[in-house]
Order: sequence, then C-alpha cells, then structure tokens
Amino acid sequence: MQETGGVDSYTNAISDIYQDNFEEGIYTGKGIYDLQTFYKVMKNRIPENTVLSHDLLEGCFLRCGLGSDIMLLDGYPSSYSSYMTRLIRWIRGDWQIIPWLKSKDLNKLSKYKILDNLRRSTVEIFSILNLIFLVAIKIFTNVKIWPFVLITFISVTISSILDIMNYIVFRKENVKTQKKFTKKIDGLKASIYRGLISIMTLPSKSYLTTVAIIKTIYRMKVTKEHLLEWTTAEEAERKNKKDLKTMYITMFTNVVFGILGIVLCFFIKQYIFSSWFLGILSLIWILSPFVMWYISKQAETKKSVDKLNKEEREYIKKVAEDTWKYFSDYMNKQNNFLPPDNLQESRREKVVPRTSATNIGLGLLTIISAYDLKFITIDKAITSLENSIDTIEKLDKWNGHLYNWYNTKTLKPLMPRYVSTVDSGNFVRIFIYSKNIFRRKSSYTI
Repeated sequence: MQETGGVDSYTNAISDIYQDNFEEGIYTGKGIYDLQTFYKVMKNRIPENTVLSHDLLEGCFLRCGLGSDIMLLDGYPSSYSSYMTRLIRWIRGDWQIIPWLKSKDLNKLSKYKILDNLRRSTVEIFSILNLIFLVAIKIFTNVKIWPFVLITFISVTISSILDIMNYIVFRKENVKTQKKFTKKIDGLKASIYRGLISIMTLPSKSYLTTVAIIKTIYRMKVTKEHLLEWTTAEEAERKNKKDLKTMYITMFTNVVFGILGIVLCFFIKQYIFSSWFLGILSLIWILSPFVMWYISKQAETKKSVDKLNKEEREYIKKVAEDTWKYFSDYMNKQNNFLPPDNLQESRREKVVPRTSATNIGLGLLTIISAYDLKFITIDKAITSLENSIDTIEKLDKWNGHLYNWYNTKTLKPLMPRYVSTVDSGNFVRIFIYSKNIFRRKSSYTI
C-alpha cells in the first residue's frame, strides 16, 4: 500500500516479516483471492456472530502473500477521535479471536500472529503501568529509574527511532528531492512527529485500549452480546465531534495523568532531573488534547493555485510557457495546425509527422490554457482554434469517430486504421471541455 497517513505501518507495507522469513504473509484487509477456493477453505470454519475482525483468520487459513507492487487506495481517519474509534474496533476484533489459539486447524505461526496482535494492543497499557511503578519506586527509594524510563519510551517510539537511525546511516549526499506542490509531512520530519504524537497520546490510548479489552472479554464470557458491534469509518467521521471541548473529554486521561504528574513533582523535588522531566512530560500531556484538536481540524479549502508561493508560481508558469512553446511552434500550417506526437533532438527528422486523437484534444486544450495564462490574446486563441477545428472536420472518420493516428502533413489515417475507445474518449472529453470553457471566457472578454 502506497498512501502515507497516520502513525502506524498498516498503510505503508513494503515488506512482510512473515512472508520474508516463513513464505507465508499476513492478510491486512485488501487483496485479491479466488472466490471458489476461498469458499471451499472457509466454509463452516468460523461460527456465526463470534468474529469481528476476520482478516487475520482468513489469511491464516488461506496462506496469503504480500503484493507490494500493487497500489491500493483507501480512506484514512482525518481526526484523532475517528482514528481511535477505528483502533478500538481493531483491538476488540483481535481479542475476540483468542479462542482460536486452541484450534488444531491453525499452525504455530498463525497462532503467533494472533498473539503478536494482542501484544501490540497492550504496549501503551504496560508502558503507563511501568511509568507508574517507576515513579512509585522513585518516591520511596533512591534507585535510579531513568534507564527504565528510557526503555519505556523507546518501546513506544521504536518505529520512529528506527526511521531516524536509517536516515542517519543510509543518508546519501547530493541527492535532490523531487519538487512537490502538495503539502505533506514525510521523511525524517514525519518520523519525529510520529514519535512525539505517540508519547503525547500515551495515557489516552492506554485508557481507551484497556476499556476496549475489558469490554471485549466481558461480552465474550458474560453477556455474549454485541460482539459484532462496530462503526464504519464513514460513520465515525460523520459522528465524531472535533471541537476542543470534546477532545479534552475524549482525552481526559491525559489531563488526569498530567495533573498527578505535576503534584508528584513536589514529592521528588530533591531529585532535580527527575522532577523537571516529570513536570515537562505532565505539561505535554495536559496540552496534548489541544494539539490533537489542532491537527484534527478540517483544512481550509483553497484553490490549488492559492496554495503556491511566489517561487512555485513562477516555476509552474515557466513550465507552462515551455510546454506551450512546443504546441505554438509545431501546430503550424506545415502540420495543418495539428500537434505532432513528439520531438527528438537526436534524430535527423526531429519532429514526427503523426498525431493521435488524444494529441489533437490536448492541442485544443493548450490553446485555451495559453489564453487563460495570458500567453496569447483572445484573437490569437480564436484563430488557432478555428484553424485546428477546420482541419479536424476535414479528417477521414469512421462513423464520425476519429481514427487513432493521422499523418499531419497529408491528413491521411495511418495503417492499420482503427478507432481507439480510450483516445476517442479523451478527444471528446477534452474537446467538449475546451469548447465550453472558451465559450464562457470569450463571452465576457470580447
């Protein structure tokens, strides 16, 4: 999966430890499978109304594999509240398949996958319990606890630490990054932010995951009800409030731990380093609901061009001018006002005297764009469009459709003659769009 988002590796799989070492992957929600094989293997395997997250079990039975060269696009929670709603559902699903640890149909590796999910869901819980235990030791004894505190925070931020180490060790000199116009946080900065957010949300996540685990066990052992209760991602996004008050209510555990931490500073004030560290950490936890609210706010909708700074605007305009120069130079009388397919400097005949339906449509679009960007006047644009459209009307067609390739000099269709649904679709879409846009532009400009 290619799309980056959030603080977990679920959405950024490029390798799979199980497949790399045991030639057996782990199913993570999206995939392609043979329907008949799936039915034969899974028929009557899972009792009804018992399993919330079926992905892992299905993957264990079907022996799935990872396809890292396939791009899968999926929505991602846009706020901390909706992210936690989804995480809680995942944790409930993981704990509801505990009975399968006794199954004779699953191999040891599959059972380890289940146990690993359970372990992952308790990292924040045991991290908080460990910090409470260490602070208690510090209050009543003179034992140095900082190495154990360090280990605790390393366990929470290990993915960020590994990213930073990889960046330092494998950093290459004189490597230019690709110019981007969509603002996003990635690379080393994203790893640092991810680690900070993991620390900031530690009390809240530990509380919410504890509640999810206890609720799941209670429903499995006592009530036997609501085992399949869940909220879709779309519903979670719609229902979750994103105001500051709601965020503080959702993350009240952070505030409680923050206040307790500040109070405890007075009990360990004789240990200057420990009290300062605890005080700063407590303050961060108190302020973290504000930070989560801030990064969860709906981004203001702006036109793409308004998001660019002066340097980026000048760069794009220069690219546009260079692109338009190709079309203005070669959509000439010699080529019957049609755009040649390509130009190669290394050839004797640099310009290829052929064009396609898609190229013709793009040629019309460049004229409109050149007028929009004030590269040409309205009179020049109208004249260029008329010249190209006159040529298009002269071209041989099949039932009104352009053939896929034409010689720009002779206007004859190239052999073999055929009509491409893709190129014809491109031409029609661009032609209609160009005509409508130019009609609206010219109506108030002339």
